[in-house]
Amino acid sequence: MTAQPALHDLLLRLGAELDFDVARHVVVADGEVDAIWFDRSLPLAAACGDPLDLAHAPVLPLVAFVAMTAPELEASEVASLTERLEATGAPLRILVIGRNTRGCSLAPAVQSIEQLQKREEESALRTRVVASLHVGTHLGGRTIVMLQSELVEWARRLREVRPRSYSAESLFNRTGAID
Repeated sequence: MTAQPALHDLLLRLGAELDFDVARHVVVADGEVDAIWFDRSLPLAAACGDPLDLAHAPVLPLVAFVAMTAPELEASEVASLTERLEATGAPLRILVIGRNTRGCSLAPAVQSIEQLQKREEESALRTRVVASLHVGTHLGGRTIVMLQSELVEWARRLREVRPRSYSAESLFNRTGAID
């Protein structure tokens, strides 16, 4: 199962709210990354190609994201993910461990216990991934690992520090015509 589309949408919305040019599914040397935030000084709109290929695009990537569920991350090689993130040239690279969206048919009390166990497993996975990142990271900048819950909390705090504009135009775009 792939990382939740809602997680990808959060990355795109958050980048746009922070005044970055944002692209999803960007082609890099070793594959593809889920999202990249670009400096608006070199507009993304001027680059052509869908999907965007960083090898030929005159853009400046600042933050690159790969989002995977814990089972996907366990099944993949961290070294290849690191190479993909580093191939973007972004100084900040973030690997997000998303929640598995598999539905659960257990009783609510058992679901809570299962969710706690999954959080502990995700935290342990993050610790292992971080340890392997320090061994293989070669490019300048930073590569960090965040849990989905940490990303959501970070987004909430960013919105508190830098609230979205609530102009009439943006209100219309979010809600539609007001009768």
